[in-house]
Amino acid sequence: MTPTNIEQRVEGLEETTAQSMLINGCINCIEQCNQILNTVSHENYIDASMGGASIGAHIRHILDKFHCFFVGLPEACIDYDTRKRDREIESNIGAAAFALATVGRRIEQLRQAPARDGFIEVREAVLAPSPAVGVSSTLERELMSLITHSIHHLAIIALIAKSFGYPIDDDFGKAPSTLVYERNQAS
Repeated sequence: MTPTNIEQRVEGLEETTAQSMLINGCINCIEQCNQILNTVSHENYIDASMGGASIGAHIRHILDKFHCFFVGLPEACIDYDTRKRDREIESNIGAAAFALATVGRRIEQLRQAPARDGFIEVREAVLAPSPAVGVSSTLERELMSLITHSIHHLAIIALIAKSFGYPIDDDFGKAPSTLVYERNQAS
């Protein structure tokens, strides 16, 4: 793997609207997932011995959240509890790569979509065994949530990959605010 820092991943992205920045953030997360797929072996992708969940399980979970987002977006009602939990993505790097490419294209298509004004209902269980909670949100807030959720899992993926001996870029799986803070501390 050739390390790629965050500046290289977003180089040339000059759009500055909130939605375009959020789309770029989602694309960055998908690219980091692809980076891992191009780095780890199949054996390490499915190995769950380093913390309970495999790299594949984390990739699948990231994709599940994006899938729920896109399924619910047309009706402005996103239910994050209706995840597919596709074990093929969890156990097959090729299936994961295909799913990531599909999600990447759908994220890019948001650039051409008409602006969505108004609220989106979001549903998700927050306490077992209570029923799901429904709250109002916006497209932008849900994109931000997908980014922060993905970064959280990418950070765990980085730890797992490092435990297998893979060289992982220091910026991989870090929140943008952490990267800014670290750079300010270094200067």
